[in-house]
Amino acid sequence: MKLNIQRRADGRLVYKVKGKKDGIPVKVVSAFPWSHPHKFISIRDDKGKEQLLIDSLDSINKAERELISTDLAERNFIPRILSIQSIIEERELFHWNVVTDAGARSFLTNRHDHPRTLETDEVLIKDVSNDLYLIPELKALDKKSLKLLWVYLD
Repeated sequence: MKLNIQRRADGRLVYKVKGKKDGIPVKVVSAFPWSHPHKFISIRDDKGKEQLLIDSLDSINKAERELISTDLAERNFIPRILSIQSIIEERELFHWNVVTDAGARSFLTNRHDHPRTLETDEVLIKDVSNDLYLIPELKALDKKSLKLLWVYLD
């Protein structure tokens, strides 16, 4: 299926529709990024209004599937935590020093925002900037990391 989605010179995706010469700048959003990352993809304009819903990326042509998949990967980038170096209390915050698949990171979490264990046994951590970090497999963490993390798990 051809949707008429293209990438402009400035890098933005546009949805070409009748009556709009340059197309509508759009954002790509996965309705279920964890459980069904390639299904139910919403194409939304700058105001958040849905322009199109794609049931499955498998149903669209290869070129547009690659555009949308690349955009989703960039938008949904979540570093995977490989080890925890330290978690330090700082008043109402915790200061985390971790090593991720994207290198060393340092971030803050609110004292009352504990890591969330998902149904898949992955652990999701949200920092004060609403950035997400994922621990894909608790059993793969070293003993020091597990000891530091254990206090904060449900």
